[in-house]
Order: sequence, then structure tokens, then C-alpha cells
Amino acid sequence: MSLLFYTGAMQSESTHSHPLRLSARVALLMLLAYSVALFFVDTWLGMLVFTVAAAVAVALSGASLRRIGACLAPLMFILACTVLFQIPRGIEAGLFYAVRIVLLALGSFVVAFSYDDAQFVHAFQSLLAPFRVLRIPVDDIATMFSIALRFIPEGVDEFHRVEAAQRSRAARFDDGALVARIARWGGVLIPLLVGMFRRAGVLACAMEARCYGARPSRTSLHGDEKLAMRDWSCLLACVVAVLVLSYFL
Repeated sequence: MSLLFYTGAMQSESTHSHPLRLSARVALLMLLAYSVALFFVDTWLGMLVFTVAAAVAVALSGASLRRIGACLAPLMFILACTVLFQIPRGIEAGLFYAVRIVLLALGSFVVAFSYDDAQFVHAFQSLLAPFRVLRIPVDDIATMFSIALRFIPEGVDEFHRVEAAQRSRAARFDDGALVARIARWGGVLIPLLVGMFRRAGVLACAMEARCYGARPSRTSLHGDEKLAMRDWSCLLACVVAVLVLSYFL
């Protein structure tokens, strides 16, 4: 599941230009408004409206339906548990919550597939910019966020390398009792953690050698990008729409 998420979120189709592509900052704010509004909808009509909105977003983003389906597949277990746990309240309630989870995940995947990690980091830094007046280290937080995003593929690759090495030594992770299988996976997780800490140490030394933090403020290749009129229009329309839908539906 981690590999599927990384494949979808990090190696997206964001490098292809799209005439309707909005700023990543606007996309994140619209996703936030969409997600919050979903929790205020308590009718099937409202869910239908949000389903149509999610379908339109998928169509406009140009995201691969196959990739979205692959990322939604691991949610089947969670959806099944949601429906089963809601049986005392009625199967309809379970299905309603399951649809809500699918729509939340679908909106997140659409945004993740439409932008790369550099755009997300810049958007994250821009959205946190007002907190600089409170002396919150926004640039350092954005840097940590960027490093975390870049460590995901490294961690996934390292995990598969260690797992393959253990399997070549006749390690059988799917046989035996639960406690025994957990103990065998420890032979994968411990080397993985050691390797990640080693990478973090090397990165810290490299950043220190390049005098990271020597200047009080950082520069950016993106500059101070201003939102276009279509960004403001879409953001305003989204906020108004979700407020109306969450109130009346």
C-alpha cells in the first residue's frame, strides 16, 4: 500500500501542463473546504452532489483512473469494517460512512496526482507565511516537510531491498503464528530504521557543510507568486458551494 501511495503521489502526472491547472495553494484550500463540508452532509442527496463534484474534479485533473483505482483498492478492508461496525445502526448508515471515506480519499488522490512534491512544499510554505509574525520558523518547517516527502521513496526502496535480502535467506514472513511472523518482520524493520537514521545523519552533515541556517531568511526559486484571477474565482466558488451544500444538505 505504501508503494501504491508513493507511486501515485510522488510520481504523478503533474509534469504535464493542463489549461485548467490551479495553484497548489488553491488546490489545498479547496481540498480542505471539501473535506470539512463532507462531514456536515448527512443526506444521500448531499453525497450524490459531492460524488458528482469529485467526478468532475477527476475529469478536469486528467488523473489516471487506473492509478486512482489502485490507490483506492487498499481501502476495501477499511470500508468493509466500517459497514460491519455500523450494522447495529443499520446497513444504510454503514454504506453512508463508507461512501464518505471513498469521497475523502478520492479528493485527496486527485490533488496528490495533480502536483509534484516541490509544488506542495511551496504551497505549504506560502500558506504558513502569516505565522512568521509569531516567529514560527516557517522556512524550517517547510524544509522538514520537503525532506520528509523525499525520504518516502527512499524508505520504500530500502524496505523492499531489505525484504528481498531476508527472503533470499529463506525468511518466511507469511508462515507460522502471528507472534512468530511479527518477530520475523523485525529482521526487516530494524535494518530499515538503522539505514534511515544513517541517511538522516549524512543529510544533516551535508546541510551543515552548506551552511544551512546561516542566513535569517531564505530565498526561493519560485519567488512571490501571486494567485491568478481564475485561482481566486475557483476558490471563492468552492467555498460558497461547500457552505451552501453543507447547510442545506
